[in-house]
Amino acid sequence: MMKILRGTKRPWLERAAGIVLLAGTLTACNLEVFDPDIVQPEDVSDPASLPIAIAGVVGDFQLMYDDIARYTGLLTDEFILAGTFPTRVQVDQRDMLFDNATLNGVYENIHVARFSADNLVEGAQGLVGDPDADQDLVEQALAIGQFYGGYVRVLLAEMYCQSILGGGDETNPNYESSPKGPDERMQDGLTMLQAAQAAATAFGNADLADAAKVGQGRANMWLGNYAAAASAVASVGTGFEYMAEFSSNDPSQYNDVYDFTYSDTQQIRWTVGDGTQSERNFERFPFYDEFVDAGLLLPDPPASFQSFNSSILVHLQMIYPPPVAPGVPQTPPTANGQSAPMVIASGFEARMMEAEAAYRGGDVAGAEATINALLTTGDNPHGAIFAPVDLTGDFDSDIALIGYAYEAGMWLAGHRMGFVRRVLRNDNVDLFPSEQPGSDTAFPVVKQELDNNSDINQACPSGPPWS
Repeated sequence: MMKILRGTKRPWLERAAGIVLLAGTLTACNLEVFDPDIVQPEDVSDPASLPIAIAGVVGDFQLMYDDIARYTGLLTDEFILAGTFPTRVQVDQRDMLFDNATLNGVYENIHVARFSADNLVEGAQGLVGDPDADQDLVEQALAIGQFYGGYVRVLLAEMYCQSILGGGDETNPNYESSPKGPDERMQDGLTMLQAAQAAATAFGNADLADAAKVGQGRANMWLGNYAAAASAVASVGTGFEYMAEFSSNDPSQYNDVYDFTYSDTQQIRWTVGDGTQSERNFERFPFYDEFVDAGLLLPDPPASFQSFNSSILVHLQMIYPPPVAPGVPQTPPTANGQSAPMVIASGFEARMMEAEAAYRGGDVAGAEATINALLTTGDNPHGAIFAPVDLTGDFDSDIALIGYAYEAGMWLAGHRMGFVRRVLRNDNVDLFPSEQPGSDTAFPVVKQELDNNSDINQACPSGPPWS
């Protein structure tokens, strides 16, 4: 049985294996992305193309995942901009224009990843029962396509005020005649992740099945189904991790969070706010001191670590790459940063969802005990020791501390925005950075989509500000 590739970027696969990967045109949104290395939907109906298509789905997801972490981190409180691009400044200031050209790339990449996954599922479904097709491989393709397609839908719900798939093309099997709101899109993601778990279980891939369970938990938390979320992840081991993997073969394959925060092929364009930068409205990562104490932030790195915008001081993130020793950055940076993996789903997140569900169910002491067992013992993806939390029963302050605990294991991995946005939507507690002049809490659908898709005519149902 073919081993699942868990996140090698498309250029690496092209050079290493000399194969053509699935990139897909954006029939999802009428943003036409032409790529000579496309496997078209009809090509996936050929059993021989399934391994190529599977690799393409994984590669396309990873190609967008580190960008998602950078831009959602910038809109929330994980990052401040250390560069000068005005379009990126808009994101940092929570005051985005829908014709922001930088956001086109983020939008395109997420829809390429979604289209690739859906294309694989459609092709694999046509091969079910085909005597010429390896049915184990067909089952694997279904599970992988449903998993990554489901996760992209989770991200679309968490990030965007609305989203549309297949608009403008009624022949597309995913055609939608109008946009869907975040809750409806999240339900789509939940349904696909449930199917992914079933398919992964059928062909015996426990890791993919567990990752799908964590994804279901994340979707249920958004939808307010807290007990269902805890139930979905109950069997996932605390040490479980499902990763997006990167490569040091070429700069195009690097982990971009590392590349833009640690100064390798790029001068530093993203850094962490300590509340002293007037040009960034004195924004401060709310857990700055705790992360310095845990060794994951270096407040005064060597002088070689300079921002592109020299007026912005660098506060160096220390997880991509891991330091050579506690508190010691790599100077110069080395390949293990370029290929540093990123967590997609983890047992840490599973335990945190259980703890939050327990808290919401009235078990404050039990939630605190679960959280502190993760924080104070190093039982988190970073292996760091964090200060414990003291939950008092006051929801507004406690949910901020629960957010701190999530960050301890999911910092800079594209999770923070989903948490702070669902808490705002579900509980009316605003954890977005208040220092910035704008008040966007979601990304708008980009102008390029509106110009080319007859089935959508506004960036958001309301706004600006986008919410």
